Amino acid sequence: MLIFLSLLIPILAVGLIISIGEKNNYLRNSVIMIACLIDFGIVLWIAQLVWSGNFPVFTLVETPTFSFQFRVDHFGVFMGILVTFLWILTELYSFGYMTGEHKQTRYFACLTFCLTATLGIVFAANLLTLFIFYELLTYAVYPLVIHEESEEALRSGTAYLVYLLTGGIMLLFATLWTYKLTGGDISFTPGGIPLLRGQSKYALYGLFLLLILGFGFKSALMPLHSWLPRAMIAPTPISALLHAVAVVKVGLYGIIRAIYCIFGPDLFKELYLNYLLAGLASITIILGAITALRQSKIKRMLAYSTINQLSFVILGAASCHPIGLLGALLHFIYHSVMKITLFYTAGSIIKQTGKTLIKEMVGLAGKMPLTSAAFAIAAWGIVGLPPVAGWVSKWYLLRGFFALGQYIFIFVIIIGSVIEIGFLLPPIVYAYFKTDTQIPADVVATPMIHRGKQSPLKEPSLSMLVPILIVALLSLIFGVIGGLPLKLAQEVVSEFFR
Repeated sequence: MLIFLSLLIPILAVGLIISIGEKNNYLRNSVIMIACLIDFGIVLWIAQLVWSGNFPVFTLVETPTFSFQFRVDHFGVFMGILVTFLWILTELYSFGYMTGEHKQTRYFACLTFCLTATLGIVFAANLLTLFIFYELLTYAVYPLVIHEESEEALRSGTAYLVYLLTGGIMLLFATLWTYKLTGGDISFTPGGIPLLRGQSKYALYGLFLLLILGFGFKSALMPLHSWLPRAMIAPTPISALLHAVAVVKVGLYGIIRAIYCIFGPDLFKELYLNYLLAGLASITIILGAITALRQSKIKRMLAYSTINQLSFVILGAASCHPIGLLGALLHFIYHSVMKITLFYTAGSIIKQTGKTLIKEMVGLAGKMPLTSAAFAIAAWGIVGLPPVAGWVSKWYLLRGFFALGQYIFIFVIIIGSVIEIGFLLPPIVYAYFKTDTQIPADVVATPMIHRGKQSPLKEPSLSMLVPILIVALLSLIFGVIGGLPLKLAQEVVSEFFR
């Protein structure tokens, strides 16, 4: 029943959002925050049950052929807490960011409904349930991607649908193929589905290809990534959501489920799929970082940074080693917190100044000191430098591959991280070490215009600034004391390697 409530509450909130419309923004925002807080509380309640050894199960439909079922294990708790917590902050941030924007009812209704779709994915007990909510999330995010309704937004939305629906078709084929190979067992089983053992290796290679295509589009593995930079046309809170909480992260979630709950780490290694997937991730790490170096727009740079960073998680998961998986799971969380910080700060800069280019951040640290400091903290952590959280996860990744003796992947992690300095350092240099008199000749300042008047450059509203400071502070805390993320990741590792 708790699982059902966690899925139902955002849907009820959507109904109220639509009913209230634009008539009372305060009431609408209150409904949204109450729904998100309740959902977070329910997920924490579920987490307590799981940690005590009780794994909640909810079956919506049961037939002799298939089961539409949900079951929460340690990995579901891992994702559920991350999703619901960051959703609260994204909704709060959106209240300030969307002020004065058109079609706010549609925006908040879709954003809130996406919480149900995402929780449906992370609480799914089998491939079929995951597939249904996987596709539901794709469709629910589409109106958010095209929110501006410009020609460019509509083109980007079309690319988004073509890529992700293609991935969805591949996932459907993977579900049907798994069903055939196992005689109907498509449930997520730690250690892998037993009936897959003994199957033809060619059949299993085919299943791997379908699963990687199914989840690879959302997780932006190259060359399946092109939709993600185009989707940056969406409002910045949606960009943050795409990169840190939903869509790309459920792609990663699916890849980890495929390795550890469909194939199982032992079978995955026997088929040498660990090397194949790690190779794809390594290529994406390096090419994603190199492409990010070439970007002039801050959101596109952050998009390619995400493509680069997601594959660190895939690389660690592909190791099929407890320490490597621990590093992957920690980077999963830490990247979410740090990347959402970067997007929140980028959104604040865009909202307050109208500027979108990296070189237009000249002198911002003096006028938006808190926003600039949050950006610098998160960028420092993404590179993997102490004391911000990213250094912890990258250290575990290095330890995992060192234990395996696979030094080529250690080289990839180090080189990828060094290249990251090249695209994350310039915004900091412009903000802190250049002045207005050093603005490049080709940069035209675009002052913020609010209700017909030019506004002074200053920090954003509290509803935007508070989430920025919270996630920036968490990035520092997790890098110093570990805390809940380390506990959550260790529980998942224990579950998958018991």
